[in-house]
Amino acid sequence: MKKRTIISLILTAGAMFGTYKLWHHASVLIFISLLILSFLLAYKITDYIADFKTLKQQSRIEIVFLVVFFILLFIPMSYINPAEKAKGENRYLAKWPSLMTEKGRLNYNIGKNVNEWFSDRFLGRRELIPIKTLLYCSLNKTCETKTGKLYKQYNIVTDSAYFGITSKSQYKDSDKFIYAENLQKFSDYCDKNNIKLYVLIVPRRSEFFDYKLFDTNVIESDKAEDVIEYIRENTNVKLVFPKSAMLEANKQTPVFYKTDHHWTKKGSYIGYYELMKEIKKDFPYVKILEEKSFTPYYDKRVKYWWNSKFSDGQGLEHLKLPKFINKKILDTDYLYYKNPESSKLQTDKFTNMEGLCGYDEEFYYPDGSNLRTMLIANSFGRNLVEFLPYSFKHTIRFYDNYRHLKFETYKPFITEYKPDIVVLNFSTIYMPVLLKMYDKNEEK
Repeated sequence: MKKRTIISLILTAGAMFGTYKLWHHASVLIFISLLILSFLLAYKITDYIADFKTLKQQSRIEIVFLVVFFILLFIPMSYINPAEKAKGENRYLAKWPSLMTEKGRLNYNIGKNVNEWFSDRFLGRRELIPIKTLLYCSLNKTCETKTGKLYKQYNIVTDSAYFGITSKSQYKDSDKFIYAENLQKFSDYCDKNNIKLYVLIVPRRSEFFDYKLFDTNVIESDKAEDVIEYIRENTNVKLVFPKSAMLEANKQTPVFYKTDHHWTKKGSYIGYYELMKEIKKDFPYVKILEEKSFTPYYDKRVKYWWNSKFSDGQGLEHLKLPKFINKKILDTDYLYYKNPESSKLQTDKFTNMEGLCGYDEEFYYPDGSNLRTMLIANSFGRNLVEFLPYSFKHTIRFYDNYRHLKFETYKPFITEYKPDIVVLNFSTIYMPVLLKMYDKNEEK
């Protein structure tokens, strides 16, 4: 056997080591094809290198360069990240595509899909992201990654996924009936158990910027307000949608963060205040915290959880820009509050239904109204509890981001806790989970 063939086999073995992880995902046909192509490529390389024997000393440098080049070529595929979700990016990584579509047809986009899968998972990707983003943002008027978009003129980080209801579902006009039916069903259940139900929906973030956002199709086609209006007209559900009050407050101070998709402390206070005005109609004696009772202060950083530390904001952190650029982008003063009564509030994290501790919380405030309140909310409820527990003696908060407002999930906890009030709180982007609040065969 020729030396050239032996070298080719060795290089082929090295190439196959680089695609070892691919073996666990690809079909046998693809694997065999890669094997043949790798051998042919390696054989051609050795044939090309053999020609250098007749050349002068300078050709050795070229040989070394060529070998190093191909070694570096295979380093990125020497490890394929098996994770489902991108750490620190708030999104799922691309999955290995199927050769056939769900309809049984040949997947003509498999090349593009494989490229997306590899670009999400290759070795060294996390280290390259900050470098790529910095270069991209330096050379373009807008800077976009898979997790967000930075507007240089306005120093805004945003993500089309937080605009509204149609970003998360293929909206159909007939869905309005299901939204209304499911909320009415839950309201009827609460009425039978002497519980008052209130639904607080946070308007879409894009309504509160005075410039045109990049994904106008998503903005113009959002149907959340149509659904809200339909629910109000066709049910007796007590629904609070504080858009008007938040727009008015936004004229003085931002109600949404620029570098995060959550509402600010000011925005969540407006939501709390509008909610409590509705609750007060049924419970006149309930206490509403007045904004003037707080000590205000300002900070350019983000605090999207009532007792969390300050941060740059999830949107900005996901872009992974260098810290010195983040400081330039954080140019907006946000209103924060110090509550002189905070020392009286007792809080306790408890083990929730998934066996995890830290997402759900109980609150006790001795000077609050003698009512038991249950707050079921997605991440927007994290800032709402800056205010809500001070209106009641007992408040319990369930973090719903991964539970999807399933009635059967919360029914045993409602039975055990026996609340006087249940509050559902979520943003418009989260509304589609209401469509599956009940199983199809579940009785009222």
